Amino acid sequence: MTMIQTPSASAVASPEPIGSRTVRVHTTEQRERQPLAGGDANRTTASERPLRVLVTTSVSLKAGFDGSTMLPIQVIRGLKAQGIEVQIAHLRWRPLTGRVVRDEFEGTPYFTVPPSRWVSGLEAIRREFAFDLIHAEHYGGATRSSFAAIKHGWPLVYQVHSLLGDEVERDRLGRGLKFQLNRAVERRVCRHAAAVTVLGHPVKRVMVEEKGVPEDRVFVIHPGMDLTPYENPGPPAAIPGVAAEDRVVMYVGNIEHPNQGVPLLIDALPAVVAAVPRVRCVLVGGPMSAGLAYQARLEAVRPGLSEHLIILDHQTPHDIVGLTQRADVLVHPRLACRENYSVQTKMAVYLAARRPIVATDFGDYQHLLGDTGAGWLTPVSPEGIAQGIIRVLNDSELAARLASKTWNVAREQVCTVRNAQKYAEVYRTILAKAPRR
Repeated sequence: MTMIQTPSASAVASPEPIGSRTVRVHTTEQRERQPLAGGDANRTTASERPLRVLVTTSVSLKAGFDGSTMLPIQVIRGLKAQGIEVQIAHLRWRPLTGRVVRDEFEGTPYFTVPPSRWVSGLEAIRREFAFDLIHAEHYGGATRSSFAAIKHGWPLVYQVHSLLGDEVERDRLGRGLKFQLNRAVERRVCRHAAAVTVLGHPVKRVMVEEKGVPEDRVFVIHPGMDLTPYENPGPPAAIPGVAAEDRVVMYVGNIEHPNQGVPLLIDALPAVVAAVPRVRCVLVGGPMSAGLAYQARLEAVRPGLSEHLIILDHQTPHDIVGLTQRADVLVHPRLACRENYSVQTKMAVYLAARRPIVATDFGDYQHLLGDTGAGWLTPVSPEGIAQGIIRVLNDSELAARLASKTWNVAREQVCTVRNAQKYAEVYRTILAKAPRR
């Protein structure tokens, strides 16, 4: 039987607790034989107790709040708020061997499982937790948990973040043995998953038409976030280098990853500055090395142009609330590529901020921004982005109209509470076909 190692009391307070005490996980049968408070009259059946979900991920949620961890963290918070019992399994890649280590994340049981325990470790967790289904984040969480799920027939919900093999950086990331194995196992996951949740309608088309997933098993749920901090966001944050009379064009997120299209915004900036001289472009994100390279790129176009570009790295989600309130325009210049078939979490931030949005017209942005009137869509080019920014900066009525539409879209499409309800409905749908044990 797999043993699960838990942190000692002294280790719990440390940032990365190291287990020092080993406990045996009781099986379901053993726990049922143990007396319950109040006697057998208080015993509940599976259908009466709260839904139990094991969230699996291939990335450590303890590594920090970034693009790869933000979505699963928001999903977990939303599920717990709905009364769903959650446990987390981080199915790591290296080292290959070791024990299953038990810890917690935001009060939720958190297991780190090495490759040698991907099957036996999940079996041990289920003996203790008796989860009803696995919610697998990204293809890493899905492929690694699929071995145990398929072996035992556990319902698995595969949450697709991006299309495996279609990343803009795939040639740099490599197409070697690990990639080939992931792709083969993911095909198997698609055949066996009880449901697949995706972050955009174009991804649903790919899953149905190219990967053979039945259409009634694919559900579109855009990435969400907790809207509470934006209900009363407070005054705009002061930004070093930005005067009160300056107009602010802002981008939030990773400024280096190629699919985000930040170079398009940088190349659009000379035309924007020519039309609106008091404009400042603020990139809220890192790495700083990329920001410095963008400033050098602008300086090469015209001396002094780099003064219009400000980089703010290492900002917390709390900081971003105040910063976005200072934006006259929030911009997402993402590229037209298959990796961007999924909507990114930054769009939840943009919509929640209730500021005018300018974005390139690709994927579900027509659905989220164009059809709702919550954003101004442009061609995927520096010229198109520049024209869109200038139009919104110079037309106060248009800017006000765009901003007035964003909050309702945020509440319906990217709210953590609303999304958790959508996930719960998916769970109920698949469990109706496979009764809870």
